[in-house]
Amino acid sequence: MEIWSGHKPSIRHCRTFGSLAYVYVPIVNRNKLQPKAKIGILAGYAVNRRGYRVWLPKERKVVESIHVKIDETKNGVKTLFGKVKHYDYAIYQLDQNLNNDSDCRAQDEKSSSQKTPSSLDISTWIRVEKPWKKSKRIDVYYYPPSKERLRSINDVKMYCEKNKLEFDPNQFNFKPTTNTRLEEETEFDNETSSDSVDEASLVNDIFQHEIYMTEIPKTFKETQMSPDKEKWDEAMSEEIKLMQNRKVWDLVEPKSNMKVLDCRWVYNIKHDEKNNVKKYKSRLVAQGFKQRPDVDFTDVFAPLVNFDINKF
Repeated sequence: MEIWSGHKPSIRHCRTFGSLAYVYVPIVNRNKLQPKAKIGILAGYAVNRRGYRVWLPKERKVVESIHVKIDETKNGVKTLFGKVKHYDYAIYQLDQNLNNDSDCRAQDEKSSSQKTPSSLDISTWIRVEKPWKKSKRIDVYYYPPSKERLRSINDVKMYCEKNKLEFDPNQFNFKPTTNTRLEEETEFDNETSSDSVDEASLVNDIFQHEIYMTEIPKTFKETQMSPDKEKWDEAMSEEIKLMQNRKVWDLVEPKSNMKVLDCRWVYNIKHDEKNNVKKYKSRLVAQGFKQRPDVDFTDVFAPLVNFDINKF
């Protein structure tokens, strides 16, 4: 790469595979009592965007995220499983005294019958509201880590019994959060009898929801790749319009010995008391000044003041 471009490539993002990793859980996907991060093992780098791939053993899946803290001083496998690797999917261990498969199956059935139901982690489930094109009805689905679609509370109960999970109906809400009224009941019943929802597209929507919707973009480029591109563009246009109305800057010719500071966008999402998205916020801040690590390196300087938060 250096020979081809003439520039030495940066390897600051390179990390040791197999290291212990902590994946940040966005506020919209957890409550105050749940942990802020999920522990896993670094498995590689994201394919189509900036970030890392982390294997979460408890959920048995690989996630991609840019908000990952990696501890290269600790081996993920040894930390999570110890020297003797006990995996969750191991049904039984082969005994040296067992010489035939029938004894193994008997031991497996005995251990499975004595197994108590494990607790259900609702934070690993995905709730999707799917509106119908020809009707104002909205379907509500729940997707467990296995990506199996559950349409009703009875489906959830059967899934928990099948996978030996504790079932609590209060954890699930199959009512749409919007104010859309239910219309054309007979037409809806006919439509639901035949599964007209494209499973592949719905799973793809869930994947996009995990990758983009739960994360706040860090750069302008990420906003242009986000499904909420129009909302972020509207927030940035509003910020520029406020600057023009308040006459934040004056166009002048820079002097030869004058340093021109760059600027960057800072994004955030404001939620209401029910944790629903209330507003997309963007601020244009100055950068390029002499900041010192551990002192003011993470500080940002905005030319606009939010008068709503001022107290007189």
